[in-house]
Amino acid sequence: MRYLLKILDFILFSNIFIAACATALVWETYLLSGMPMSTRLGVMAFFATLFVYNADSLLPYKFNQDVPLTKRMAWVQKNRLVLMAIAATSVLCVFALYWMAAFELSFWFMLHLMVVAGLYSIPVLPDREGYIPLRDIPFLKVFLIAYVWSAITVQLPQMEAGRDLFAADSLILFVRRFLFIFALTLVFDIRDLNKDRMTGTVTFPGKWGVAKTKRLALMALLLFAVLLPATINWQVRLALGLSALGSAWVVWNAHENRSHYYFLVLADGMMLLQFLLVWLLM
Repeated sequence: MRYLLKILDFILFSNIFIAACATALVWETYLLSGMPMSTRLGVMAFFATLFVYNADSLLPYKFNQDVPLTKRMAWVQKNRLVLMAIAATSVLCVFALYWMAAFELSFWFMLHLMVVAGLYSIPVLPDREGYIPLRDIPFLKVFLIAYVWSAITVQLPQMEAGRDLFAADSLILFVRRFLFIFALTLVFDIRDLNKDRMTGTVTFPGKWGVAKTKRLALMALLLFAVLLPATINWQVRLALGLSALGSAWVVWNAHENRSHYYFLVLADGMMLLQFLLVWLLM
């Protein structure tokens, strides 16, 4: 059992699981849009997520914050060389896969995503006490995460397939994905409530309280369900509805003292569950 837990920690703390969730949502977009599934773009999303999340966890200033040392932070400190190797390998894979997809994917679109992802954690914005990253701008963190995830998992597949990103069905799918990710991201703001208070980061639960933040997340999931097109078949409607119900359960039962497995397995796992339900019921 101890060895299985170590394997699980490696999968979660090295961000392999969250990268797999990104791939799953990319492939779900192909299924929902009736497009041939691209293994290449799914793998590209996997390595891009793996690079961004591991690079973020290795930023030096995060080790100097005056916050309690969590199990994840201790694991990252102990395995920094491993994470550096994973991040370096991942970014090389992303460039190789992008070169293969260069004719389908806009360089400027990819660049703006890299800029947002980079500025999210790197302190470059002037502040009264020095410099801060985008994530420290009040309330902005959840919107940035939801936007980047939606752009990668919805707009890139549409772009590769030559679809119009501003067509009604493409925009509705983007908005639905944004609402779904937004709701799950609020769960992590609840998890980080005490840490964000210590670092002075203004978030929804820190400003409004946990109860109101949960209601906001549930409202986002309700809008996600309402925006399902009337023309969609009942199997897909059932799959997306069940994933929204599962996510609502995770939101409702979240609190800052939950085990990190609750957030890294259950909350993030709702993305993987949604893909699996769509894939199986279609």
